[in-house]
Amino acid sequence: MNDKIDYIPPLVSCNNLSSFADSHKTLGKSGLSLGGYIRISTKKEAQLTSIENQKKILKEWANINGYNLTKFYIDIKSGSFSYLRNEMQLLKQDVKSKVIEGVIAKEISRTSRDIMDILELKRNLESHGAFFISIKENYDSRTDDDEFLLIIYAALAQKERKTTAGRVKITQMLKAREGKTNVPSPAFGYKLSSNKQHLVIDNEKAKIYRLIVEKFLDGWGQLKICKWLNQEGVLPKRAEHWHTNTIKSILINPVYLGTTIYNATTLIRDSSGKQKRVVRPQEEWIVRHNTHPPLITLQEYNQIIDLIEQRKKKFCKEWTKEKKYLLSGILYCSICKGKIYGGKQTSPNKLKYFYYYVDQNRYGICNTKTKYWNMERVDNSVLTEIKNFFKDKNLITKIITEKYIHMNKNINDNHLKYLKTNLNSILIAIKKQQEAYEKDIISIDEYSTRMKELRNQKKEFTEKINLINKVNENGFDSDKKLKFIIEKVLNTLENLEKADYNVKEFIVTKLIKSIEISKDYSIKIHFTFE
Repeated sequence: MNDKIDYIPPLVSCNNLSSFADSHKTLGKSGLSLGGYIRISTKKEAQLTSIENQKKILKEWANINGYNLTKFYIDIKSGSFSYLRNEMQLLKQDVKSKVIEGVIAKEISRTSRDIMDILELKRNLESHGAFFISIKENYDSRTDDDEFLLIIYAALAQKERKTTAGRVKITQMLKAREGKTNVPSPAFGYKLSSNKQHLVIDNEKAKIYRLIVEKFLDGWGQLKICKWLNQEGVLPKRAEHWHTNTIKSILINPVYLGTTIYNATTLIRDSSGKQKRVVRPQEEWIVRHNTHPPLITLQEYNQIIDLIEQRKKKFCKEWTKEKKYLLSGILYCSICKGKIYGGKQTSPNKLKYFYYYVDQNRYGICNTKTKYWNMERVDNSVLTEIKNFFKDKNLITKIITEKYIHMNKNINDNHLKYLKTNLNSILIAIKKQQEAYEKDIISIDEYSTRMKELRNQKKEFTEKINLINKVNENGFDSDKKLKFIIEKVLNTLENLEKADYNVKEFIVTKLIKSIEISKDYSIKIHFTFE
């Protein structure tokens, strides 16, 4: 028996393990493809010039050391959180795709000023067999297995970031205490003064703000104000259309009282490593009054806050009734393609609720007025369409059977692979026992005991393999579970209107991508499998 046998331990053969990519193997190799990472904090002229300087340094270093610098990744982003940088994410993807084999930076702080971010980058590169080099610190990740040096350099970078941030914060705090502004983008209705230190009134936008306030105090809701502004072609500060949240944030913002509030929130890193904004203790807030001209009186502001609270309580009270909207999120107007929402109305005696769907025409682009549909009628119409679509019982039975067989075959194939691997291990063990006995390594008693165990295991695995092969050959026509599933599905579809809400919701969300409805209740369903 001269055939060589590859002995593979179960830890390897029975687990879906990836191959180890060793970055150390690239040490001493020339011509490796590198990516150069560059980061600057702002778009100021001095920093933009720094990009070209960093490029020259990286190119020169790569040429001298025999590397091929093929690509630059440039982020203009302040802060320590690298997951927010697009070029950094592209760099990691290129490393994974083997576009580049390593990364070079002028200094470690250019990649990040946060210890966890820097360690994550180094480990991410290593997992794909790539490496990281920093010129200033003369650091190479391939020679730092315990990460001791990297942690020291990263800690220094993080300390420098905190020191710099502290200096900036002190300046901002002083400005806030003096009543000056720290915001680069003022609230709607204001603009920065010529020296960028104070807020002054933007006359055109201030008029719009006053109209919003007056209409809200006259009884208009946030949605109605949104629709009116969109129809009038008035543009908000950032988005293309006005939204109810934008209106609310404007109405409750104390900046319109001439008040500046600073240091109310801060950014932290949460348990997942993501950036998270949290509220500081109120005693740490810096509040300054009369820092700029007000656009609203204190009396008007208090009236607005009271109105919002009253409507909020009324809204919560109305929605305590147990009613869910079956087609929420998937129902659209057939004309303007706008989303249609569910709503309800109380009867005059307040003893009954009437549910409906409504096209609010919130962007003012639909060529018809607000439209309403009876919710029960629409829901039943959709359920009937589903029933009609699946009325061919033979087709449903065929689809379920094919799906069931395919699913079970996949399960059986995976199990079969597992059983064959174990059977092969047992056959190898039997051969080893025979060789050990022939060479007098084990006694006849030890040989007999062990061989009895192995033969029993061989018999057990062989029987299981034969059973699965037999099931795969004969199919699942006689399987009771399959028959139960078919009967259950057919019965559910036949009595869909009477099914529990959760069943209806499950079927609708699984089968339907979107529904378009016309004023005359005609519907067009777009199924998920189309």
